[in-house]
Amino acid sequence: MRVLGISCGRRMGNTEIMVKEALMGAGETGAEVELIHLHDLNIKPCTGCNSCALDLLERCGPGRCAIKNDDLSFFEERFLECDGLIVGSPIYEKSPSGQLKCLNDRMGPRADQAMRMGSAKMRAERGITSGEGPDPRSFKPRLASLIAVGGSEWDTLALPLLNLFVLPMQVKVVDQILVNWVGLPGVITLRPDLLERAHMSGKHLAESLKKPVEEAEYIGEPGMCPVCHSKVIEVRTGEDYPVICGVCGVKGTLAVDGGHVRFTVAEDEVPRSHVLLSGKFEHLNDLAQMLSNPPADMREIPSRLAKYKKYLSYSKPPR
Repeated sequence: MRVLGISCGRRMGNTEIMVKEALMGAGETGAEVELIHLHDLNIKPCTGCNSCALDLLERCGPGRCAIKNDDLSFFEERFLECDGLIVGSPIYEKSPSGQLKCLNDRMGPRADQAMRMGSAKMRAERGITSGEGPDPRSFKPRLASLIAVGGSEWDTLALPLLNLFVLPMQVKVVDQILVNWVGLPGVITLRPDLLERAHMSGKHLAESLKKPVEEAEYIGEPGMCPVCHSKVIEVRTGEDYPVICGVCGVKGTLAVDGGHVRFTVAEDEVPRSHVLLSGKFEHLNDLAQMLSNPPADMREIPSRLAKYKKYLSYSKPPR
């Protein structure tokens, strides 16, 4: 049993201390623990080229990324080796570290569980035995604990975006911790209650890994969404179910009961949740439809791009 900690803040900052305390809790149960300081890695931004998705869905490959000269492969190997994740990030402008979002963008399509499962299925159906396919370790059940640490209560998108980091890889979240008012360096060490909460989270994660993943109990704050526990919802108009979870996408309605707001999810919406494989496969089918039904006038695109290629040149710093 291996638990990987990912610290997205500065060295020995409050976030890293919380992650280390959680890893100590996991280690108490016999888990082998490892820590990555995300700032040590060179992760380049995703270019949106779709190479990884095309490699999975058209060539039945492993989801190769077109960017080769950075540390993504190092991170992916550490991820594939682990059984559980403890992901901690400081909160910057209500959100996690931008470096984590950069890693999220790169891991998203190529590590999407439905895409990798679809690729493996196509290899089997076509009798493909040569070449490299999706890594079998991709399909191992995993659990995660998420920790967001901020200096005030500007935290709205912190936990939701941490959820989106583990969502494509089908990692089940068993705990979420939101810590506020600890903006000064090292001040978290003066809060034994928060350190104990992190320790308990890591211990719970490791203990849960000893059971089937479907038996893993969520111990974090309940949030608004009954499926993924997110507190971020979107209100739309003109729909039967006008309220949508900002993380897992289930739709429903809002009601106020005794001064409390309740988000009720439509029963037929639950299988469409993005945290479930059924929801991921629905997304995969949408992408497959797009790829297999391109616009009839696709050949006109190169000529239509010409005027934009000629328009302006990029402003760059002097070298």
